[in-house]
Amino acid sequence: MESIGQTPTPGQAFLGICVPGGPVRIDFVQTSQTKLTLTLNAPGDLPIPISSVSDLVCFLLPGAPIPPTHGLLVYWQVVTPAFSTGFELLGALTPSQPSGVFRTNWSQHEEICNQVGTSGARIVLGVSMETLEEIANVASHESYDARLFMAQKIATDLFHYMQSFDNGSAGHGKLVVPTNIFDRWMKRFESRFQRDPNFFMKNQD
Repeated sequence: MESIGQTPTPGQAFLGICVPGGPVRIDFVQTSQTKLTLTLNAPGDLPIPISSVSDLVCFLLPGAPIPPTHGLLVYWQVVTPAFSTGFELLGALTPSQPSGVFRTNWSQHEEICNQVGTSGARIVLGVSMETLEEIANVASHESYDARLFMAQKIATDLFHYMQSFDNGSAGHGKLVVPTNIFDRWMKRFESRFQRDPNFFMKNQD
């Protein structure tokens, strides 16, 4: 990361974050000229269980010293006594887009859902100041990966549904399914999606 001329003064608050329904936190710790961190304890600092936190709200405070050629990448990491997720991108803030509501997807992480409830966790938020060009490159890559992952999950749901009709009569490597299998799967998918938009992301091989 390049060094930039206009940087926050140590101790200066210029970024806020909150879980909808919870308090605003601005007590980020500056760890270098272009990096910040904030640690949230779960339970304790969250108004709801971590697996129920679907979004985080991030925003620049008025007068934040962000150069017009730069912005912020916000990452998250969940750490428990048993495991650590590693850092994953939450979202980006720029002078032209100083606020955002970013999806966490924590409910889709089986380890988070299974382990955090019993042992508690720390949510480490890392913030990195980068050029707008770098932010665009990172966002593009993350968007592609997210779309591919979702497509794979939907395809897996369809395959499992088709498998449920097979009786093995066609032999190894073949499936026997009803001719209207796709219409039936789509109706089932839409019905389950209305109840839980993330159902196909959970508990699938």
